[in-house]
Amino acid sequence: MKTVLLLDDARSIRSVYAEVIRQAGFEAQTVASAEEGLQYMVDHGIPDLIVTDIDMPGISGLEFCSRVRQVAKHTPIIVMSTLAGKSLVTEAKLLGVQGWMLKPVQPEYFLNKLKSVLDETHALSS
Repeated sequence: MKTVLLLDDARSIRSVYAEVIRQAGFEAQTVASAEEGLQYMVDHGIPDLIVTDIDMPGISGLEFCSRVRQVAKHTPIIVMSTLAGKSLVTEAKLLGVQGWMLKPVQPEYFLNKLKSVLDETHALSS
């Protein structure tokens, strides 16, 4: 079973999208901050996919992406945020982010994006 790590400081976002992830047959792990996300990876290993917010207290989502790339160069990352400025999107692409979803995200679109990125990653590694 593929594991999706979801980082968002909003409990309601984590709850709703974790349920969408689980209903699709994936394992959902949720954390409230980038620091918790980094610790999760130390404790449990690298997930199959990461979905992260950008605007979080402490370490930003983009800094989190940068740190992930130091240890997991090919793990797919999707940003889900209320922010979508051109410079943010450009920086995210430079960090190897494979997708950007602007909140609020419809559950069906969210799930299709996850599956698309996972399928693309699987095809590239085959």
